[in-house]
Amino acid sequence: MVWRLWGRGPPVILLHGGAGAWSHWVRNLQALSAQHTVIAPDLPGLGDSASPPFPYSPESIADIVAEGIERHIDTFAGCSISRQFYMCGFSFGGMICGLTAERVARRVAKIVLIGASGLGGKFNSLVPVARLPSDASAAELDKIHRKNLEIMMLHDPRSVDELALSIQRKNAPRTRIMSPEHALTAKLADSLRRSGLPFDSIWGDHCIFSDDLERRRALLADIYPAGSFNLVPSAGHWAQYEQSNVVDQLLLRSFDGFVGS
Repeated sequence: MVWRLWGRGPPVILLHGGAGAWSHWVRNLQALSAQHTVIAPDLPGLGDSASPPFPYSPESIADIVAEGIERHIDTFAGCSISRQFYMCGFSFGGMICGLTAERVARRVAKIVLIGASGLGGKFNSLVPVARLPSDASAAELDKIHRKNLEIMMLHDPRSVDELALSIQRKNAPRTRIMSPEHALTAKLADSLRRSGLPFDSIWGDHCIFSDDLERRRALLADIYPAGSFNLVPSAGHWAQYEQSNVVDQLLLRSFDGFVGS
């Protein structure tokens, strides 16, 4: 696995979404790293990290991430073995976040989930994303990337700016694990019940799960009644990019009162 670090302070581990990499957090790093050591790996089979052994599953990927945390968190964050950290996961990374946190639960202060998969339910009625033809021109690929971002990730077409396109251009072709097949399982919900860890959640009000949000709100409240369920106005699935300032404040509020030693 490839791990990237910014800032100083209480550690926060960020896990990106499917077909992505650390750059899913590019608009949040400045605000978070001003107060925290931000640790953002590329998940196995995505970005610059190696592929996981086959056959893989969300659980086997979480095993790898948890091993990396156990081996390296104290060196990364310059902290003692007793110190706790926060974890935050987006989309597929939300499911991996919960499963990983369960494996290192003694060290986890709190989880924050952004548009997390693994809670059962359903997607909205979505147009299928387009594949990337190997013989397409750069202009044709950009057109596909733009359309896919509008379908899956961003609410306002104006949010599909050059930075978003650049991130998608780089990340999507490097996808070696398929996450959508696991998205509507209950793996995250089951893991949260087993671990008993505290968590908050954040959702774009126009995300790919927006038709299912009230069921998700009730499910998460049943698992952990004290957790906050935050809707971000005018945001799609990639809420921390489209409405970064709002999400930054929600994250910092969740991380307030850090309990590590």
